[in-house]
Amino acid sequence: MKRIKLFVLIFVVLMFAVSSVISTQRYTQVTDILTHSMKTVGWTASELELEMLKFMQALRRTALNDMSAEDLHLRFELLWSRVGVLSVGEETRDFRSQPGAIELLRNIKQRLVEIESEVLNLKMGNQNAIRIVQELKPLQTRVREFNVNSFSGDRAWAGLKYVHSLHNDANIFLLGLLLSGCILVLLLIRESAVNRKQALHDSLTGLANRHFFQRDLKKTITHAQRNNSRAAVHMIDMNGFKEVNDRLGHAVGDALLQEISSRLAQSVCSSDVVARLGGDEFGIIQKHITSSDECVRLAQHIHEQINCEINIHGYRVYPNVSIGISVFPDDAEHPDKLLNNADTAMYFSKKDADVCYRLFEQQMNDSVLRYRVLAESLQVALLHDQLQLVYQPIVCLKTKKIVLVEALLRWHHEQYGYISPPEVVSIAEKAGLAEKLNEWVLLKACSQNMLWRKACLPWIQVSVNISPAMYTRYDLVAIVSRTLSATGLPADQLVIEITEDTTMQDIESSPGILHKLRHLGVELALDDFGTGYSSLSHLKNMPFQKLKIDKVFIQELSNLPKDMSFIRTIINLAHGLGMKVVAEGIELIENYEDLYLEGCEYGQGYLFYKPVPSNEIEDILQENLSPIYFSSQDINT
Repeated sequence: MKRIKLFVLIFVVLMFAVSSVISTQRYTQVTDILTHSMKTVGWTASELELEMLKFMQALRRTALNDMSAEDLHLRFELLWSRVGVLSVGEETRDFRSQPGAIELLRNIKQRLVEIESEVLNLKMGNQNAIRIVQELKPLQTRVREFNVNSFSGDRAWAGLKYVHSLHNDANIFLLGLLLSGCILVLLLIRESAVNRKQALHDSLTGLANRHFFQRDLKKTITHAQRNNSRAAVHMIDMNGFKEVNDRLGHAVGDALLQEISSRLAQSVCSSDVVARLGGDEFGIIQKHITSSDECVRLAQHIHEQINCEINIHGYRVYPNVSIGISVFPDDAEHPDKLLNNADTAMYFSKKDADVCYRLFEQQMNDSVLRYRVLAESLQVALLHDQLQLVYQPIVCLKTKKIVLVEALLRWHHEQYGYISPPEVVSIAEKAGLAEKLNEWVLLKACSQNMLWRKACLPWIQVSVNISPAMYTRYDLVAIVSRTLSATGLPADQLVIEITEDTTMQDIESSPGILHKLRHLGVELALDDFGTGYSSLSHLKNMPFQKLKIDKVFIQELSNLPKDMSFIRTIINLAHGLGMKVVAEGIELIENYEDLYLEGCEYGQGYLFYKPVPSNEIEDILQENLSPIYFSSQDINT
């Protein structure tokens, strides 16, 4: 009996196999015919017509001032390339065998050659583009007719009849295919179980993925609510992982992620969930806890397991993680809120180099809320001109006369009061408003200087600070050029101040950016010198005209015993590089005298002037027609 069953099974399987093979052959033939027809004739004819239509549309848009000349040239080159491809090669032989195909291609080529020079010289808004469109319409009609015939001609109908014949033959073996399909269904059921696991787990580390993590977190919270228990979410982010990838390669980075995943999995209880949420970010759901102390112990254990030397492919790697912890129900009761709070705590952990983890605190959300409110308000303030610039004069230490003023940003928020300039810049850079903010400051400062000039006040330069993001991410040269053109301010009356740390963020492109600015005619000042980490080899390639000594070093001159050696070194270095020196933060007459004797050219500080609004600068400039005088008792002129 078993032999009969085996014989029947073998027979059925063979029948399935033969039916499947023959049906597959028939359908393969049908597919090949259709594919060959579509690819070699129908598809190529359609693509030719499409490229022709796109080129004519590009001409119309160019005439309407809606497309640049470069884009029009690209469309012309694409059409030319399409015609060239269809004119040669085995792949398009069937296309050229169509009646009239070769003649059509030859006519298109001839016409493209005739209009090439005219097309390449077209500019936006040139109405000659419409005339070219009209001249191309007859040719486009021929291409259209050829395309339609490729689908409905005699050869196309003959191919379809042959396909129909093959299709009828294939129906004979349809039963075999249906039975074979039953077997495939069984295989799919088996494979679906494998796919389901893959859909819920990370392919690289084998850990749960974000979808599984979020689903399990909802279940954990529901269970904790029913049982009046607690749970916690740990958000874990690796610090400096990008550098590992960049320096040692992605293979080492992937191996490191796998090792970290293994150590995380070994650090938790069997009921807890460890997931890779994406990139170098991991999450842990810690279940059945009684207090936040258990969360702290787990975070400390993870830190001990990971923040140590790990050997990966022969490289010594020293990973470091930051952990944020949010506890249910103390910090939040909704899964998304719990995750957000843990993520916020992790962000604060990354900011604090002295700790490896942070428990969520409500003040953290207040800080995040402050950022969000200020970011939205800053956008409105820029739109409605609600920021303010004040100006602090910079004087020549020899003549005691004003030579330039520095524009300083001020912002008073209705909810948070005075917002310091560094915080305004930080918010602008994080919120993607750096370009707008810097452009606003440049335009405002240059416009104000022009107003002073028109009022016949003494000509002075205006100095503007540029934020790091503006220097490294945006086209600073174009914005400065656009501002000078819009305001009419002579380029040599604008000074751009850039901190030395900013120039070091992109060492390769920094000299090029600065030289382009100098080419515009603006002056460049190296700000906050002495507080950064620029190298002399890098500094000597920078075309700065002024070097500003940070006020921290000037104020240290008041300490006893007085030590001028550091200031003297900076001044000599600046002079050796062809730069003049501006000392910031001068508040005492003794500081002024010491700096003047050491050869410092300019000074800025409360000894001379405080930052004041633009209207007060007008009065100061009127008074500054003669040198200022002061005594040691009068340091706040």
